[in-house]
Amino acid sequence: MTSMEATKTKEEILEHLRDYVAYTLTSAKGLYREPYSYGPMRLMDSLEKALSLLQEAGIKDENLDQVLSSIRKERWRAMTDKKGFAQAIDTSILELVNLSIDSKKKEECI
Repeated sequence: MTSMEATKTKEEILEHLRDYVAYTLTSAKGLYREPYSYGPMRLMDSLEKALSLLQEAGIKDENLDQVLSSIRKERWRAMTDKKGFAQAIDTSILELVNLSIDSKKKEECI
C-alpha cells in the first residue's frame, strides 16, 4: 500500500467515524421523542456501526461476530416481542462473558 493509499484509507475511516458520531448523537437526541423500545435497537445499531468501523480499520474478531449473531437474528423483536429481544441480548452477554473468560485462560497459559 502506498503512502497515498494509506492516507486515503485513514481519511475514509475518519469520515465514517464522523458519521458514526453523528448517528450516535442524533440517536441520543431521538430517544426523547421515540418509543421506549427504540433505545435498545439504536444501541445495537450503534454497536454494529462501531464494529464495522473497526473492520474497515483492519480489526475483526470472528468470535465477537458470533457472539452478536443472536442479536442480529432477533433485532426485529425489539418492537413486537420485547422479552424475546431482551433474551437475545442476555444470550449475547453470556456468550461475551464466556469468550472473555476463555481469552483470559488462554493468556494465562502463554
